[in-house]
Amino acid sequence: MTKSALFAALAIALSGCAASPENSQLAQAECKVAPLTAASATGRAHRSLTPIEQRYAEMQLANTEFRRRQLQERGLIDNNIEQALRDCATR
Repeated sequence: MTKSALFAALAIALSGCAASPENSQLAQAECKVAPLTAASATGRAHRSLTPIEQRYAEMQLANTEFRRRQLQERGLIDNNIEQALRDCATR
């Protein structure tokens, strides 16, 4: 590898580090776990949940047999339930 190619590669690699924190925004994960009710199954607009209701819905999802089967079959990779629970935990 020539010196100019090495310097070009180094410049490209370091340019990614030059972004200032106020200009770079990280995607904020949104918790989309909600309790399953007759009203939510019909597609009506969701009402706002209290923090206790939100945590209870997360607990119900975390303790389902479906989640256990998904963990056995897929593990942590490509698992929508685990991703939803991780999004809720990062709030």
